[in-house]
Amino acid sequence: MREAGDTGNPAFQALMSALRQRGGYNLIAEEAAALVPAEVLREDRGQQDAYLEAQGIRQEHKPIPFVGLPYVVTQRAFERMVKQFRQLFGVLERVIDLYLDEPAVREFFRFEPRHERLIRLGASYRPRIQYCRYDFTLGPEGTPRIYELNTHSPAAATYACHFGQMLARSQTLARLRELGLRPLQAPLERPGSFARAMLASAEKSGHLRGGRNVAVLNSRYLTMTTELEHIAEQFRAQGCTAVRGFVEDLRFERGRLYLDEVPVSLVYNKYDDSRGPEAYECAFSRTTAEVQAYLDAYQAQAVLAINSFPSMYLTEQKSTLAFLWSPLLHKYLGREDVALIEEIVPRTRLVRHLDAGALEEVAAHPERYVLKRSLDTRGRSVVIGRSTAPDAWARLVSEARAEPPGDDFVLQDLALAEPNVTRRLEGEVPTQVFTSLACFLFCGEPTGLIVRTSVDETTNVGRRGFMQPPLLIEDPSWTWTPSSSR
Repeated sequence: MREAGDTGNPAFQALMSALRQRGGYNLIAEEAAALVPAEVLREDRGQQDAYLEAQGIRQEHKPIPFVGLPYVVTQRAFERMVKQFRQLFGVLERVIDLYLDEPAVREFFRFEPRHERLIRLGASYRPRIQYCRYDFTLGPEGTPRIYELNTHSPAAATYACHFGQMLARSQTLARLRELGLRPLQAPLERPGSFARAMLASAEKSGHLRGGRNVAVLNSRYLTMTTELEHIAEQFRAQGCTAVRGFVEDLRFERGRLYLDEVPVSLVYNKYDDSRGPEAYECAFSRTTAEVQAYLDAYQAQAVLAINSFPSMYLTEQKSTLAFLWSPLLHKYLGREDVALIEEIVPRTRLVRHLDAGALEEVAAHPERYVLKRSLDTRGRSVVIGRSTAPDAWARLVSEARAEPPGDDFVLQDLALAEPNVTRRLEGEVPTQVFTSLACFLFCGEPTGLIVRTSVDETTNVGRRGFMQPPLLIEDPSWTWTPSSSR
């Protein structure tokens, strides 16, 4: 890549400055507009929209919004994230061990019985967290700040290769190559990466001895559909028989789990949850009786579940982030793990653990905090203090404090989504947007990034948001040395 001083282009200089300082930069920013002319982006967008439609890439039955300007990340910045994220994964697996073994840890969480029963089933294979997604922002010095763990059924793992292909074919990338950027391909962007990783894990644990048959499941009552057909197609491309269906329709006979007449060795789960007084008796269906066949197969170790119940209902909980900050955990960790948590995970606390003084401070300084329900998704219960009226914030914190154990809220120090002003959206008027990144880990190994941007600070694609492609590049010729490097 050329030196930062080789061009007088202010947009290029802005890109180089950001990459030098923090290792990442979003080309949607107004300061970068000159790098990719509007007419180039419009032509790319027409082709990309057609590609997404042809591939059937959707978000809960709707076309997935996509803007083809990439978020650029240097190789060195990504490799540093990989090291940190891999280390944190070991801590998360340790949390599962402690939950299963230590009554004091279970008392910290105090889950509802319908979740507790499933977590306590454990899992015979390692890792229990077969795949997960760390949602994070990139700080001013290039330090990732992980504000959420998605280990239930995180979306976009199988879409990433399509996002990468669209960028690779685009005029946008051709322009960036002309400027000297040298793209690299992350493992996540290779076709079939998700299915290959899951099959390798199933092979290692001995679960494929009965055949390479995969069931891609959701619930008849708590249905979520994003990605399911693409996940099935990835397994089929690897030579598997992959069938889709409802978890309520499984049968367990003579030590084998069946969907229709197909004996299943590997199961992918994607379920929503219910809550409150109308919550179902079972966490992922209407009743336990309706999914007993699956539970029997799981307990008999007859299938490898993606993901396991401890992953789905413990690690997914935002209260796990609070546990990462708890002295109860720290006594089991080394100093390096504690230091890592303090560096890359914003301080998170259970609201029911706050004393009167802490509650008063939180109510007085909403701009410092985010309030979240422990087990929820799609940004449904996220309240960002700085965007909330003071009286409403105080009321919501008070109500969260009154929630019974098992339906906890957490309070997290604000890890601000990356703000930018852009004219690249519909109408081409100045619009403030916010960006967050996410890294997928397959069996503990970080594989690549996805990028979500929105006019809403929660950066949820379903809430006025859109996807962007990541662009991993070779390091520039200068040395990137963030002050926070360890």
